[in-house]
Amino acid sequence: MNFDITANRRVGPDLLLTVPVLLLVVFALPWIALRVAYQQYMPLIAGVFIFADVCFTFAWWRASVYLFAFYVLVEGFLVNAYGSTALNLLKDAQLLLIFFRLSIALIARRMFPVPHTGWVVPFFGFAVYYTAEIFNPYLPTILVGLIGARVTLLFFLCFIVGYWFFNDREQVIRFLRFQNWISIPIAIFGVVQYFTGPELLLRISPNFQRAIFYANDPKHPEMGFYFRTISTFASTAGLSQFLWVAAMLTIALMMISPRPMDKIMTRVALLAQACGTLSTGGRGPFILLFVSLFLAFGLMGRIRQAIMPSLFIVACLFSSMMFLGPTVQARFASIFDMEMVRDRNLALAVGEFEAATESPIVGLGAGIGCAASNRLESTSVSVVGSENQFARIRNECGLAGLALFAVFTGALLLESFRQAKALRDQDLKTIGCVVASFCITNILTFPIGQPLDIPPMNFYFWFFLGLLAALLRIQATESPTASQPVDASRPSWSFAR
Repeated sequence: MNFDITANRRVGPDLLLTVPVLLLVVFALPWIALRVAYQQYMPLIAGVFIFADVCFTFAWWRASVYLFAFYVLVEGFLVNAYGSTALNLLKDAQLLLIFFRLSIALIARRMFPVPHTGWVVPFFGFAVYYTAEIFNPYLPTILVGLIGARVTLLFFLCFIVGYWFFNDREQVIRFLRFQNWISIPIAIFGVVQYFTGPELLLRISPNFQRAIFYANDPKHPEMGFYFRTISTFASTAGLSQFLWVAAMLTIALMMISPRPMDKIMTRVALLAQACGTLSTGGRGPFILLFVSLFLAFGLMGRIRQAIMPSLFIVACLFSSMMFLGPTVQARFASIFDMEMVRDRNLALAVGEFEAATESPIVGLGAGIGCAASNRLESTSVSVVGSENQFARIRNECGLAGLALFAVFTGALLLESFRQAKALRDQDLKTIGCVVASFCITNILTFPIGQPLDIPPMNFYFWFFLGLLAALLRIQATESPTASQPVDASRPSWSFAR
């Protein structure tokens, strides 16, 4: 079967562009005439940009995925700068447009858009039940339920896009390079904010005031405070989580690419990512980086070879701590305070779930646990806040919804392990294990976090699930290399390679 749905054209747009262009022209001409007649030029300019975006997406959909991935990384900065949460809808609309374009191409070739994996059916079962919760009578308005569906279900489309986005290993490596290069300026901008403080952002726009927070060592406040940087994200959590993702992808690229430029830029990127992570004050992603790294090498069956990349990352972190000063050192030294870590995580994992069990057995309705519901201006919504993913689902969907979500989570966990272990080609297995370890680590943090609800983690989580499934397809199509067993004696980490 030919999986290359766009034939990798480098010159000329896809022929599917013709139909939507003709339809848009037919329906847009009367609207354009009215705008010109009434001299309403701003809507006309916006319409031109929308038309150009539709044409570009239909002509070069893979390039539009790169633009979408870039927008995910700068969306929070734009939302804060302009003070408009409506900018979030641009991302949603673009994702739906990409999916629509992709579905047309697949259906035209008599191919079903949704890939078959072991967790898709359990997910659809949960999705159907969650959709029914939109009409829960406990909800103050159906808009809350629609927000919940957007937050919880919409980014599943990234799994579909991610699966069809990659046709061969060169496209996978190209994506890794893109992520590696784009992470460097984002991390450096965060470090610049550390030294300038919030004044730099406030000079850009006073709307950044709501994103300003400070970090310190809770046990030793006399060590001082420092600004928790946000770089191009809406909050410091978004930046620290992205740098965790970027560091994992950088390590994968460093391990598989023989290009000298990649070897140089991956080391530069790791240093910038380490420094940027410390400037955020985020200790969770700091720990999860090492957890997912050792899990990735464990899936590869080369756990001892995780020592060298770990030592290199530690060296980057140590030099960054010396560069950023004693306040940062005191902040991250507190991760060894086991009593503080235990008290905080137990409150999230146990306390919040126990509180959620007091909700009605049918739940309070979709979206009632989403922070995004607070943005509704037309009604007063009492959001049941929680940082526990299972507690949020229990509050919103009741016992039946929680059971369906637990089945989906278990199936997803097992399938991620299975897909990573099924890869035989060494380079594809390296990428697959890194990607799988990221997804598995996120699943394991469900009791103390909501990675499926917050950008950019929701994008990367679903997109990487698609990438993981695509790697098996790529391995099957590259039969000569796919049949070669993994050589465990080949060094996976080399400073000279």
